[in-house]
Amino acid sequence: MGIQRMRVLVVSEVSGYMHGGVPAETGHLIRGLAARGHETALAGDISVPGGEAARLFPITIPTGPRLASQLCEAVQAFAPDFIHVMAMSSTGVARISRELRSHAWALTCHSIPPYERKLPALHGNEAAHYAARSLRFLMNSQAWKWLFRRRAMPHVIVHSEWVRDVVVRYGYDRDRTSLISLGCHEEPQARLANRRSDFPDGPHIVSTGGIAHTKGQHDAITALARVRHRFPKLRYQIIGEVRDGSYVAFLHGLTERLQLQDCVRITPNLPHEEKQRALERADLYVQPSHEEGFCLAYVEAAAIVPRLVGTDTGAIRLISEGDVAARVVPVRQPRELAHAIEGLLTQTVPDDVMTHRMRRLNERFGWGRYLDAHEALYRRLALTVESSNGAARQFA
Repeated sequence: MGIQRMRVLVVSEVSGYMHGGVPAETGHLIRGLAARGHETALAGDISVPGGEAARLFPITIPTGPRLASQLCEAVQAFAPDFIHVMAMSSTGVARISRELRSHAWALTCHSIPPYERKLPALHGNEAAHYAARSLRFLMNSQAWKWLFRRRAMPHVIVHSEWVRDVVVRYGYDRDRTSLISLGCHEEPQARLANRRSDFPDGPHIVSTGGIAHTKGQHDAITALARVRHRFPKLRYQIIGEVRDGSYVAFLHGLTERLQLQDCVRITPNLPHEEKQRALERADLYVQPSHEEGFCLAYVEAAAIVPRLVGTDTGAIRLISEGDVAARVVPVRQPRELAHAIEGLLTQTVPDDVMTHRMRRLNERFGWGRYLDAHEALYRRLALTVESSNGAARQFA
């Protein structure tokens, strides 16, 4: 084929109304591909922010039995060289895999059941919560294992080694996977303030991301009850989209039990500009997640906030590697979180920490590298399918 410019159809069953996550990545991908001269289309419910360049082919979300026919209509009308299924349930993959057999395509797995799935109950008992969740999503997990073992998708893209290990453990071939890290933007005026180790008004600590049990905000609140003995004026702001109302209620109850009402603020669904201002004021950013496919929120905060504390899930350890102002602790360990937070707050951050961090992050996680990897994969898989289809026609 030897094409330089491609026609790429992106498919997602995650609603474009969702903030961050899959829609944010989809927008980055479409905008980047369009800037490089590729023609793009999106099969989804609405256009996503940043993805305005893509021709929209509406599909019904939540998806149902019409998914395959709606996707076929988009494929026939757009005639893509490559189809990138950005997000799809196991039922959706089963519905479309037969229709896509003669096309070049790949599936991005951001997470796989039961991981990162929400259970609106048992928030006060970790063992019971996750055991019940495993039972709740047992059939979903089995469905994915069946799809992986029968190679229903020709190739799988993941954003962290953590997710790739799950994919392989569920029965898929490691050599059919590609690990492509998400990107980060270099801040033209990276935050250089808030490097001090004395906080006359109390340290300002921030978390962003979806508000749900797997994001572990309750561990951060528990940890800060300890840190408050050293920093009685500390302030902690939780920013994000509410994914589970029962969990938000649990966080409010926990805050009251620990008598932290005067220093913990839960501010859901803030506009982007307000979130950015909160990050710019922050002395420390904490990501207490239990499970992450990558953690775009953490790498975005790393470009703004001088001190970082995260848990060892997704790509957080890789993002933090070699950073003198970052600490990574085991998941679900509030005591370790408290120790890391207190330790960083008692240290003065070096003047050049953001310069070195942004250089390192752009080398490892630049959006240019993300786009390069996708382009190369698209072309390789498209050439493979074209050769296969040509051979099939020759011997038909």
